[in-house]
Amino acid sequence: MPIYEYICSACGKPFSLFLSYADYDTASVRCPDCGSGSVRRRIRPVRVATGEKARLEKISEEAAGSDSPQMLGKVMRTIQENSGRELPPDTNEALTRLERGESPAEIDKDYD
Repeated sequence: MPIYEYICSACGKPFSLFLSYADYDTASVRCPDCGSGSVRRRIRPVRVATGEKARLEKISEEAAGSDSPQMLGKVMRTIQENSGRELPPDTNEALTRLERGESPAEIDKDYD
């Protein structure tokens, strides 16, 4: 049976009920604390699980058009972590500097 969550409009206390789908439409829901019938359903946010590909696409969309070195670093770090591969020390250092907010041009000067 599904759990339905409610909030009492009279006393403000939240409570849960186990109701079958058939009982949901006909149930007379009352607050177990104060007995009031003035209650409203509480709908919690839904979290959707996504795969790695969808997660990487979302991060890439967030970064698109961004001039932020931190965002670039975040995208690159996420891709690296999802690949399961270690970066060479100098590449890892450059990525860490991006994450701290250094511009790619500043970082590039040190590698010329």
